[in-house]
Amino acid sequence: MKYLSALLTQASGSLGGATASKNRGGNYFRARVAPVQPRTVAQQSVRSNLATLAAMWKTLTAAQIAGWNSLASGVTLSDALGNSYTPSGIDLFVGNNRNLEAIAEAVVEDPPASNASFEDISPLVATVTAGTPAFTIVPTIGAAPTGFKFLVRCTRQLSPGISYIGQSDYRVIGSFAATAFASLDVLTDYNARFGTLVAGQKIGIAVSLVEIISGFSSLQFTATAIVGA
Repeated sequence: MKYLSALLTQASGSLGGATASKNRGGNYFRARVAPVQPRTVAQQSVRSNLATLAAMWKTLTAAQIAGWNSLASGVTLSDALGNSYTPSGIDLFVGNNRNLEAIAEAVVEDPPASNASFEDISPLVATVTAGTPAFTIVPTIGAAPTGFKFLVRCTRQLSPGISYIGQSDYRVIGSFAATAFASLDVLTDYNARFGTLVAGQKIGIAVSLVEIISGFSSLQFTATAIVGA
């Protein structure tokens, strides 16, 4: 239902059973729809992990909570839209420990002494072939740093004509310990998540470094690759 108002030029949000919205035709109200809750095993696992970490926060000592809050006040993170923000103590605690779980490391209750510093691992060079199956990623870094793991996220195989890949399209493929020279063989992990490679398809790739003792993560560096024959 469209609406005109001398007092209300634009509205957003919901009230009762109606949600205010806007399109090219102008402002309008529509029936409020309850969001669909995640149902896949992976989505349910994420929700369960978040709930577990939020509950763990409540068991921390006053000193531990104060430490996380103090550390968070000096940290700047970026959201999915690239906007910078300062997290709360619980945000930092949950975020860092989610990173540790993603790289198969134990969660930490004590706050780290400080934020981590990271080496630049971009650009990424990927080799992906379907005929003789191969999927390797080489970050541009002389020697992989000790005390860190690579966290690799990829998309499913996409049409080569797709140009935009959003953050929500990436899924965790696996984590890889440091090697003398960083060459990450992710074929087995990718196949397990998304199936056999198909020549001509496009794959989005995102790699970050996670510090093992703290859970701090570097920026996520991205690349795309077309699956070769």
